[in-house]
Amino acid sequence: MRRFVIGDIHGRVVALKEVLTLSNFNYKDDLLVLLGDVVDGGYNTYEVVEELLKIDNIVFVIGNHDKWFIDNLSSGWSGDIWLNQGGKNTLDSYRKASIGGMVPVTHQEFFNSGHYYYILNNMLFVHGGFNPRLPIEENSMQTLLWDRSLIEKHKNGRKEHKFDKIFVGHTTTQFYGSYKPLKFGKLWMIDTGAGWTGKLTMMNIDTEEYFQSKIQEPAR
Repeated sequence: MRRFVIGDIHGRVVALKEVLTLSNFNYKDDLLVLLGDVVDGGYNTYEVVEELLKIDNIVFVIGNHDKWFIDNLSSGWSGDIWLNQGGKNTLDSYRKASIGGMVPVTHQEFFNSGHYYYILNNMLFVHGGFNPRLPIEENSMQTLLWDRSLIEKHKNGRKEHKFDKIFVGHTTTQFYGSYKPLKFGKLWMIDTGAGWTGKLTMMNIDTEEYFQSKIQEPAR
């Protein structure tokens, strides 16, 4: 089994299929860890989830955009902050692709299967970050989904003792002037801006070889 991690997909089904093909990903035998933000940004969240459901070994780490969508599924919440940051595109994708705009049960089960962090062989996968002064299980959901300070800590030379590797999404490497994944100490930034005007990145967890989609056109 080969093991991969993928950055924020943000509804980009063509980019998703592109990196799966480039990596020669085996839908039956390989493992894929999602770093969150499957939804929003692009126009094809429904199709993205349909593709992900074909993968036998998959771990879904929840992102802040996913949490907004999960809140919509559970309570009908549709705040302007979400709708204006890609949520409308997500809702539209279901309106166009499913009967009556309903979210299929298989998709609901997928989103309900998510974790706020995932640990594999002392490697941590989290969407935003965490407070290293606390055990990971004591970190708040807000921190796990939204934190950006962990990146700066590692960029400034933090010596990580808890984990052998850390993989985060949420903060695009475009903020640092790059379309490529960036490594600071033991921390990898895997979000390379697919949701907006960057690329989608998928990386082999063990070899650190990575595969990237073409640059994406901004969605409205």
